[in-house]
Amino acid sequence: MENRSHTGEEDNEDTEGVYLKLRKNERQYIMPFRIFKRKNVTHKLADLGPLYHSYLLFGIRNQQLPIFQANQVCKEPIILAYVLLALAKCKKDMNTPVSFAELFCADGYYAMAARHLGVAKSLGIDNNRDGHFTKAKLIAERLGLDNCTFVQMDVNDIENIEPLDIVANIGGLYHVENPESILEKSYALARQFLIVQTVVSLASEADDYYRSPAPGWTWGNRFSRNSFEKLIAKKGWNIIDKHFNILEGNERLEDMGSIYYLIQKDPELRY
Repeated sequence: MENRSHTGEEDNEDTEGVYLKLRKNERQYIMPFRIFKRKNVTHKLADLGPLYHSYLLFGIRNQQLPIFQANQVCKEPIILAYVLLALAKCKKDMNTPVSFAELFCADGYYAMAARHLGVAKSLGIDNNRDGHFTKAKLIAERLGLDNCTFVQMDVNDIENIEPLDIVANIGGLYHVENPESILEKSYALARQFLIVQTVVSLASEADDYYRSPAPGWTWGNRFSRNSFEKLIAKKGWNIIDKHFNILEGNERLEDMGSIYYLIQKDPELRY
């Protein structure tokens, strides 16, 4: 189905929604936000089974894997806020095309959300270790989103990709054995903004705490909140905002902390 939020064509009943329209000097502009009727729309994704994310942002009440429900509620507001702020700051005027990449994208939710919110093109990258990535392209098609591309690759190889305006390194940094290297590659991939989210341990407050593999795992890593903040500070990057909260869907102290950064790269765009 064609994504009419970006074509300017008339909406129809199948899209389950309406669009805000503005007029300026007799020209019509379609706002990038979609206002949905409050319906329990389930048919578009129902046959895909339980998914990693809830797609209520798109007006769809799909089945979601229970293990991820609470953590999406905790993470989504701050991540989407960072995406929107970065998008707004990237636009020199309303016609400025902005590109976006989501690393560790799983089912590609935030890559799709960014496209839905107004980026011109969006890229999702994942190694498909857990199988969620196989549904990303189909979900985007069912949602009517164009210019969403999904590439299965190891995040260590992102240096082979052309830079994009906004890069979101979210949900997977704590799964790798070389987090600092991946952070640096993510920063290099971003033209203007880098969004970072990762899990940190609440079992320690030490500013030198670092474990790899992560406690209880055979892979990954864990910082404490203080040690991760120290790592980011050492980079000297321009931090626009940072945030911390508890992932209430996790039970172990080693998995409960969640830390977020919005980092601005282009000095011409700084406050």
